[in-house]
Amino acid sequence: MEQRRGRRRRSTSPSKRLGASRTRSPARDGSRSAPPDYGHTGSSSESGSSTGRSKSPDRPWKGPGMGPGMVRMYLKGRPIAMIAPQEAGQVDLSRESKPPREQLQLEWVYGYRGRDCRANLYQLASGEVVYFIAAIVVIYDPKRHTQRHYLGHNDDIKCISVHPDRVLVASGQVGGHDRSEELPCYERFDPYYKNADESNWYKPHIRIWDSRTLHTLQVIGAGKLRLGVCAVSFSVADGGTKVAVVDESGSGHMLRMWDWKSNTMLGEAKATTEPLHLAAFNPVDSRQLVTAGKFHLAFWHLRKDGVLTKKNGIFDDLKAKFVHCIAFTHTGDVITGDSKGNILVWKKDTNRISHSIIGAHKGGVLALHTLRGGLVMVSGGSDKKVVLWDGALQAPLKVSQIPAGLGGVRSICAWDQGKHAAENVVFVGTLGNGICRGEIGREFKSVLEGHMEELWGLAAHPFAPMFVTCDYSKQVVLWNAMKREPMWRKSIKYAAQSADIYPTGRIIAVGTTSGRWCVLDAMTSDVIYERRDGVEQLDCLVYSPNGRLLAVGSHDNFIYIYAVYDDGRDYKKIGRLEGHSSFVTHLDWSSDSRFLQSTSGDYELLYWDVITLRHVGHVSAMTDVNWHTYTCVFGYNVFGMWPEGADGTDVNACAASRDRTLLASSDDFGKVNLFKFPCCTHKSAGHIYPGHSSHVTCVRFLYDDSYLLSTGGADSAVFQWRVVGKNGRPRPTKTVTETTREETAFASPRADRPLKKNRISKLRDAETQTSRPTTPTTVMRPIRDENRKVNSQPKATPTECSPPIKDKNRNVITELENTEKKDSEEQKLIQQLVDDIFASS
Repeated sequence: MEQRRGRRRRSTSPSKRLGASRTRSPARDGSRSAPPDYGHTGSSSESGSSTGRSKSPDRPWKGPGMGPGMVRMYLKGRPIAMIAPQEAGQVDLSRESKPPREQLQLEWVYGYRGRDCRANLYQLASGEVVYFIAAIVVIYDPKRHTQRHYLGHNDDIKCISVHPDRVLVASGQVGGHDRSEELPCYERFDPYYKNADESNWYKPHIRIWDSRTLHTLQVIGAGKLRLGVCAVSFSVADGGTKVAVVDESGSGHMLRMWDWKSNTMLGEAKATTEPLHLAAFNPVDSRQLVTAGKFHLAFWHLRKDGVLTKKNGIFDDLKAKFVHCIAFTHTGDVITGDSKGNILVWKKDTNRISHSIIGAHKGGVLALHTLRGGLVMVSGGSDKKVVLWDGALQAPLKVSQIPAGLGGVRSICAWDQGKHAAENVVFVGTLGNGICRGEIGREFKSVLEGHMEELWGLAAHPFAPMFVTCDYSKQVVLWNAMKREPMWRKSIKYAAQSADIYPTGRIIAVGTTSGRWCVLDAMTSDVIYERRDGVEQLDCLVYSPNGRLLAVGSHDNFIYIYAVYDDGRDYKKIGRLEGHSSFVTHLDWSSDSRFLQSTSGDYELLYWDVITLRHVGHVSAMTDVNWHTYTCVFGYNVFGMWPEGADGTDVNACAASRDRTLLASSDDFGKVNLFKFPCCTHKSAGHIYPGHSSHVTCVRFLYDDSYLLSTGGADSAVFQWRVVGKNGRPRPTKTVTETTREETAFASPRADRPLKKNRISKLRDAETQTSRPTTPTTVMRPIRDENRKVNSQPKATPTECSPPIKDKNRNVITELENTEKKDSEEQKLIQQLVDDIFASS
């Protein structure tokens, strides 16, 4: 069975990511492809793919090969032939490249890690709120709605703690990749890496840093911890000189205590063999510590000789499967919340329950926080409620409900800036990876939202500062990049894999993992059309520049072509493109909407004529084709972004800027890369940007190239990078014209702004268009079948309507050609060129 594209590189081998049984597997290490033959115009060097094998298996990997106007690169022994444009001339692989003058600055991170991490939301002395997602610690300013970012980590952050002075922060991570060549890129963001231990810098550790300067002060545990840090806590009573760390290991969880300033371990002990989630110092005694997890609650004491002693909590008949959260009163009593929905109070220096609130929340108590020095307590649960309790913990005083769609409560922190302390204003992190704020007893409002599961789909709006994302939790979100907030969020029936926005900006197409794709109204988020193409996932779908065609790339190795009617509201299948031997990964249209280029899971680069629905076998015929987008990861203009020794799965996506000066790529190691475009020098120099903690699945520029967007796979994060010049100034941004605003009404999309009826969009061809495929210019009557669902909204009344097709065997292409007679002279020239190409083959 096929493996889904998008696994973490560390757990999925490239051979398992190549597709179905029909997939042609790449050559093994000992088998290499035949050397290029540039002496004959009809040789295999002009073919989009080759199945030949060399008789000399010991020939080493030599990177891109070179011929007159031709470049051939090898991935896992498979040749990829790439034709250079005529103006490129002879390719010089010895030429050195320089990185672009432009650079990226991380401006905003969409998301928060609440689905599997606890006690990870704190307030700093500056009034900012600190939390983490992926490999980034985010410092959010609620007053200005801005973010700062600590970029010192090199893999998943799992825990965080704030020093009693509320300035220093400790954050712990899991083990990363042993790639010493990446050290220079981390030195740019954290000078501490300049003196890093090259044998341990990537291993699990804790970083203690200053939240004002974002400078690392100390690194603890590198080389001593096993798998990853799952809990960390500063001591309070002694001014924060100690740090407690819970380390995941193969046989259980180890508890260790450090004097962090001298980097000296004070004591260690095996805590439990079950999962352990929390560790917290008692605020009135720096030698007492509490740990909690699955079937686990323990009270620890550090003796003067460095021995950690433990007392397990005695629950009697109130024992629950999980202890989710810990808090402390002003006297040092311990408060816990568990998976049964109970809140239990444990007297200081004892391991027995002194008071209990049975059924405080339905489901489970997931978060506890004390206000006003431990005199008042706030609790949150999976029932999406935030409750304020009286000082005696006898009855709730106030209750609030967090907004729908964000999930249950994961973490709580107070916003005690001046008068806000008396108003009981708190920030709440949720299971849905979002953060909301409000006064307990009143309405809470969302301040940050994100995705909940693996994220692949990303598309930028054609002329407005907006973009759409979709994930495996069936969520489709349209974002406003300037306000940094969602415009709407829609739940569909199936896990979403890919997305694209129609050229008018009013329609969004979404491909799913089940072979179905749907069309949403960008104004109302309503699903207005559904279709199914097989049962495999749809890895990519792209509208043509003129908006008359839609290409859908599937995991079943086919590309399905649809004619588009009624401004993207109706579709008719006109055929499919067959030729790939593995799943289709990326698609690009030519500027004249006639040709397609596509890549597949077994490193093929193929070209297609959409008019004839045929594969263009001669790569040289595509020399002067101008591509509307450049997202295919193979080709002359992008081969320089591939690193030495790449296995074909290292680069997941790429995108060229609209002005064709920059190329961004994303890889399997959590990096976003920026190059000059065209990137046609072997091992081109570029800028590397860390932050994602898993494979980066997609990158896209906004419509005016002012920002770059990147999506993480397993980290479920969306990063918004500002493109800046060498002097650090942002690129000048284009403004949306009044005509554009009036046409799309996207300045403030609301449900009370319905779509204009009886309106037919005028689809404009691209400025560089030299020919158009024979596609419809009039609206056809919707055709209903079992695979199609059209909403009941009345269609736009066409001024001219083509008759329905009665003969099922009739060639749809012939009918479409009859609608393009206005361009007959220009079409004949193009068609004659194509005929000559096929005649010569």
